Amino acid sequence: MNPADNNLADNIERSVEKLHITTRAETDKRILDDAFAALEKSTQKQSPHVGRSVWQRTLRNRMAEFAAVAAVVLVIFALFFGTPAAEAVALGEIYEALGKIRNICISSFAVGRAKPIQEIWTSQTLKVKLLKTPKKEQIQFVLWDIPNRVKMIRYLSSDTVQTEVVSEEMLAKAERAIGHTFGLVPFSDINDVPKGAQWSRVEDPQVAAVVPGTEVYDLTWLQESTTGTVVRFCKWRVFVDMCTNLPKRAEWYSKLKSGEEYKFETFSVVTYPNESQIKVLIRNAFGSALRQPGDPEYIGTPGAERNGAGRRR
Repeated sequence: MNPADNNLADNIERSVEKLHITTRAETDKRILDDAFAALEKSTQKQSPHVGRSVWQRTLRNRMAEFAAVAAVVLVIFALFFGTPAAEAVALGEIYEALGKIRNICISSFAVGRAKPIQEIWTSQTLKVKLLKTPKKEQIQFVLWDIPNRVKMIRYLSSDTVQTEVVSEEMLAKAERAIGHTFGLVPFSDINDVPKGAQWSRVEDPQVAAVVPGTEVYDLTWLQESTTGTVVRFCKWRVFVDMCTNLPKRAEWYSKLKSGEEYKFETFSVVTYPNESQIKVLIRNAFGSALRQPGDPEYIGTPGAERNGAGRRR
């Protein structure tokens, strides 16, 4: 007898003993026969070579000692079938999920660094983009305010805010940057993904454990020059939320030769704040500098304090 068959019978026996349920012998036999008929039919669908195996005969003999066959049936199906495997997420489904998002925060990290090299909050509903970047031991905030056609810059250590009127060309570029993929995926449009690119699921449980509750996928492709020469091999690894199909983390790798190992270069951590949270971040970053004619409607009134505690319009 296969040890695995015996272990399965032992597991069922222990589970049934805890139930303390009794039924009539005739009922037991009928339920058991029907259950194994359905089970055998199901296994044959999964594999035409699977018949009435040794473990099935073992279970019948062991179950004869118990009366609670109805409970046994439930345990059998739970142990044999388990939870159905989830279908793989297609790359297009990630693009589709991102297309429905209106607010996002992407924190970018260099490998080996604990603090982000840049944080970007983007809101399609507010039509703004806020960047937070370390600059020579200082923190720089840059706000692209599309409705008011201005770009504002402030260092955290200074009260001075530089405001620039955005040209038509720069305005168009900024609006594209607030596009539906938010610069998170390697290609802004799924139709731009190279034909030879490979999309595959990463089965390593240790990799998936990096971000619990996610499935991990790799997109690999060749980056070529205009003459068709291979420049480098690229890999984008994405940790996808199993409930929403939205990325929670993305990693970028590359190598110069096919026989080399991919080099881990950068990664991003992705969150999805709401509109109110982004408004608060902007107020905290720029404070009273936003109290001027033409500033965004979501900024506090002229009586607001620097901490953004004033009334909203």
